[in-house]
Amino acid sequence: MATKTDGDWEFSTYVHKHLAIQEIYEKLNWTLIDVDAAKAKELDINHGIDYTFLDLHGKKITVQERFRDHIYINYSDATLRYRRDFNPDPSRVESEFYKIKADYLVYGITNGKKFADKRDTLTAIVKWAVVDVKFMQEKFRNNEIKIVTPSTTKRCWAEGNVLYSPEILNPDGSSSFLPFDIKLMQNLWGDRLTIAQKGFL
Repeated sequence: MATKTDGDWEFSTYVHKHLAIQEIYEKLNWTLIDVDAAKAKELDINHGIDYTFLDLHGKKITVQERFRDHIYINYSDATLRYRRDFNPDPSRVESEFYKIKADYLVYGITNGKKFADKRDTLTAIVKWAVVDVKFMQEKFRNNEIKIVTPSTTKRCWAEGNVLYSPEILNPDGSSSFLPFDIKLMQNLWGDRLTIAQKGFL
C-alpha cells in the first residue's frame, strides 16, 4: 500500500520530469547529471539532495526539490520538513531542515492536483523560486532566522532584521515543517536569497 510520502515523491518526480526541466532548469542553462540509483538514494537520505546539475561553466550544483499542488497558490513561503518526533527510528526524527546540504532549494506551486489520477491537470508551474540554501544557513548561524516552537501562528513574521519561522505540525501528527516567506526574506535581505523566481515577488 502506498504511503502519503510515496505519493508526494511520485508527484514531485512527475513535476520534475514533465515540467521543471523545461520551465526552470533549461532557462537557467543547467544540465542534469545522471546519478546511479544507489548514489541518488544515499544523497537524498543523508544529504537532502535530489538532483545534481552542471551550469554553463561546468560548475556542479546540487538541488533539493519541493513541489506543491494548486491549493497552496496563495502562500508566499517555501517549506522544509522539520521534525518527526514520534518516529521509532531515532535517525529519522530530524528531517530535511537538519540534513540538507544542497546548494539550492527549488520550490514550486503547480497549476494542478498531486493525485495520481489527476496528472492531466499538471501543465505548468505557476510559482517557483530557486532559494540559496547556503545563504539561509548563514542567516541561521547569525540568528537572523529563528524558529518559534510552539507557535500560535502559521505565518512567518519579521522583527527588525530577524525572520521568525513557526514550527507547524502536520494534521496527521506525523511530522512538522517550517515556512520561510520568500517575499518577506527578499525584503529583509535583498536579491541574494534567490537566484531566480517566478510569481513570488
